Amino acid sequence: MIITKKNDEKFRSNSFIIPFTDQLKVDIELPDEIKPIVNLAIREGLFTGELEEIYLMSALTSNTLTNIILVGLGNDKKINNRKINISFAKAFKKCKSLEPSDITVLLDNASTITHIRDVCRKICELPTLAYYNFDAYKSSVIKTTTENIKIVCSLDGFDEILKEAAICTKGTILARDLTNQRSMYMTPTQLAKEAKIVADESNIEITILEEKEIKKLKMEAFLAVGKGSKETPKLIVMKYLGGDLNQERIGLIGKGITFDSGGYSLKQPNSMVNMSNDMGGAAAVIGAMGSIAKMKLKVNVIGIIAACENKVSAESYVPGDIITSMSGKTIEVLNTDAEGRLTLADAITYAINECKVDKLIDIATLTGAARGAVGNKTAAVISNDDDFFNVFCNASKVSCEKVWRLDADDELKTAILSNFADLRNSSSKKSAVGGGTIVAGLFIKEFIEDKPWIHIDMAPVNWTSDGNSFGPAGATGYGANLLYNTIKLIQKQ
Repeated sequence: MIITKKNDEKFRSNSFIIPFTDQLKVDIELPDEIKPIVNLAIREGLFTGELEEIYLMSALTSNTLTNIILVGLGNDKKINNRKINISFAKAFKKCKSLEPSDITVLLDNASTITHIRDVCRKICELPTLAYYNFDAYKSSVIKTTTENIKIVCSLDGFDEILKEAAICTKGTILARDLTNQRSMYMTPTQLAKEAKIVADESNIEITILEEKEIKKLKMEAFLAVGKGSKETPKLIVMKYLGGDLNQERIGLIGKGITFDSGGYSLKQPNSMVNMSNDMGGAAAVIGAMGSIAKMKLKVNVIGIIAACENKVSAESYVPGDIITSMSGKTIEVLNTDAEGRLTLADAITYAINECKVDKLIDIATLTGAARGAVGNKTAAVISNDDDFFNVFCNASKVSCEKVWRLDADDELKTAILSNFADLRNSSSKKSAVGGGTIVAGLFIKEFIEDKPWIHIDMAPVNWTSDGNSFGPAGATGYGANLLYNTIKLIQKQ
């Protein structure tokens, strides 16, 4: 699929997407072949321009059936970037079902909204995201018939917007592909190989630490999680230094559990089916790092992934074990299914001690409790720094990936205090305080050494069983765009 700019509204196409606010103004000269039917639909009240309204018409033009999709954006005073994106995503999904050979998007018709640069870039990302399919395991692949998408937009610098949109889309698609792969293929070794491919393409320095090197670093919390698998763990370090040497370094830490059985705290079978997606945070970091480097942002960013499998064997760690983290803090294991926070703890310590990062963002499919807390459209977020969070929150509005901040309530910390070690990795029945997502965040907070920090629990939004506005069932690619836009906004400070 090729997405290009088209300056002349008067040309032929077999499918048109035309956005309208609820004022229903035709702000451009429509192509002659569709002008009468569009005006008729508006005049007869068949289309009202309400938010997310999609109205499909067909017209016979020059012996060819032409599809016309009118997109409602509602009141331009009340709309936001995400709502605009949902509306356009529905339009592109409708086009996907119609299988046109080309599509023309007349963005200039709602220029007061669509000519905001961040809005325009997200719209340009949508065709590829809406048309996405993961078919690596299909015996026959149905390819899309849509070859060209032309966007009519008079906004200055539109070519640069298209370039950035293409790069960011590739990062999200990569995150989807990595997460959709099954654990029989996407092992820690393969995840490291995928990261290296991105690094080599993007001029990123990459180091992959093997088990012996990880042992020398005394990353016992990370190693404990991977003990039950024949697959050896990998510590993946992606380093992009695009800023000055004296600029701050931001660490992006992604959870990389390529399969999570729960260990001896075994998950129920239905809960285990999709646990090859437990490395969605790692996928988001890899996708974001590629986008950051390809856009040559003037920042210093280090992506770190502690990749392993959490499986059951005679070698596995078990409830009751006490392990020593890289930081020196000891951890009593109450639940081997609370494994992600153990790998993140050591990865964060590595980022601080070995990579000298100044700020930290970790992203992980960490708790089932997160969905109960914030719903399945939003990631749960904890932060210890308001200014840092505000930048991040603005980035989420640009990327259209929703976040909801939870309070890092220290009164809940009693749940992770152990009688036998410095910490325990989950609360016991006796000490249960609720707030499982916050408690998990408080555990990670113990390892950040008071650095400005954001924790993203993406468990509610990493995977969709039925698909959503932006893509089909499976991995969403959540976080790749969010992390990229956060780093981009940091660059502007």
